[in-house]
Amino acid sequence: MPSGWTRALGLAPVLLGEALAQLRAGGREQWLTLLGLVWGASAVILLLSFGAGFHRLLDLGFKKTGERYVMAIGQFTSQELGGARPGRKITIDREDLARVRAGAPSARAVSAEASRQVTARTPFRTRTTLVAATTEDMAGIEVHRVARGRFLEEDDDRLMRPVAVLGGSLSKVFFGDADPIGQTIQLDGRVFDVVGVLVHKGPQFVTNNGLHDDTVFIPLSEGQRLFGMGDAIGMLVADPFRAEDSERLTAELRSVLYARHRIPESDADAISLLAIQQFVRPMLLVGTALQVLLGAIGTGILAIAGAGVANLMVASVNRRRPELATRRACGARRGDVIVQVVIETLVVVLAGGALGAGLGAGAILAFQQIPLPELVPAPRLEWSVVATAFGLLAAVGLVSGVTPARVASRVDPAAALRAL
Repeated sequence: MPSGWTRALGLAPVLLGEALAQLRAGGREQWLTLLGLVWGASAVILLLSFGAGFHRLLDLGFKKTGERYVMAIGQFTSQELGGARPGRKITIDREDLARVRAGAPSARAVSAEASRQVTARTPFRTRTTLVAATTEDMAGIEVHRVARGRFLEEDDDRLMRPVAVLGGSLSKVFFGDADPIGQTIQLDGRVFDVVGVLVHKGPQFVTNNGLHDDTVFIPLSEGQRLFGMGDAIGMLVADPFRAEDSERLTAELRSVLYARHRIPESDADAISLLAIQQFVRPMLLVGTALQVLLGAIGTGILAIAGAGVANLMVASVNRRRPELATRRACGARRGDVIVQVVIETLVVVLAGGALGAGLGAGAILAFQQIPLPELVPAPRLEWSVVATAFGLLAAVGLVSGVTPARVASRVDPAAALRAL
C-alpha cells in the first residue's frame, strides 16, 4: 500500500470522531438522508428474510416427503408386439418388485404402494381416510419418522399381520387424548392393531396420493387383500443413492420393467416413470429466483438511498471547501482528505444501516409471533441475511463516497483561501 494511504488510514480513528461529530451536527438534509438509509436497510432485511422463509418452506416441503425417488405406474400399451394388440393393461406386481430390487443397482431402496379411501372406525370416531399399503423400505424413501411405537417391518408383510401405523394427525382424530398404541382400528370392517404413530410433517408439496399426516399405513400383503388387488401392487417406488442418480435409476427401471412385460422400447407411455426431481428442481429454482428478485429490489432501494448520500456529501464538500483548503494548507495530503470524506460517508451509511437493521429485525420478530397457516412462509432472520444487508450497505457507502472524496481531494488550497 502506498505510504500516503498508510498514513491516511493511520488517521482513521481521528477522522472517525470528526465524522461522528459531523453526523450529530448535521442539518435537516442529513437526517432525511439517514432516514432514507434506515428505510432502505430495513427493506433489505425484510425482503431477504421473507425470501429465505419462502425458500425454506419449499425445501422442507420436499425434504419431509422424499426428494429424489422415482415412481413407476403401469399404463396401457400403444403398440403391437408378438401378436399382442395395443391397449394391453400393464399391471405392476410383486414379481416386478423382486426384479427391480435385483436388477437396479442405482437403487438404495425399492418399495411399493397401493392406496384407497376406506371407512376407518374406532370407538372414538368413524370417518373416511386414506390407507396406504406398503413395505418397510418406504420409511426411508418417504422420510417417515416414528413418534411412538414402530413402523412396518418385513415380517408384517411376509406373515400378513393386520397392523397399522397412523399418520401424525390421525392419533388425535381416532383416539383423542388416549394412547393409540395397542388399540385397534377397523378399516372397511377388518380389524388392525395400531403399532405406531408417525411424527407430524406439516405442509407437503409432493406426495403420491395424499398428505402423510392423514394416512394410515398397513403392510402391502394386507392392503392387497383389503383392496382386492390380487398380486398387483399399484405403484413401484425406487430411491437412488444420490439425487443425481435419478435419471440412471429411471433408465434401469425402464429396462427391467419393459423386459418383464415384453414392451417395445419405443412405447414410451406403457409404463409411467416419474422422477420426483422433475418437480423438486424447478420449484427450488423458483424459490431461489424469488430470493434473487427480492434482493434486487432491496438493492435498488439502497441504491436510491445511496444516491441521496452521494448528493449530500457533494453538497457537504462544496460547503466545507474553506475547511478542506485549510487542512491541505496545513499539510494534509490528498489521501488524507479522501479517507476523511469516505469515512464520513460510511458513518452516515452504516449508522442508517444499523438503525434500519434493528428496525427490520424487530419487525420480523414481531411477525413471527403471529400464528400463520402452515403453508404461509414466515420470514427467517438469518446471519447470511444480515451479512448481505451490511455488505450492500458498505458497498453503497464506498460508491457514494468516491465521487465526493475525489472532489474534496482536488480542492486548491490557495484558491479556496483567497475566496474567504
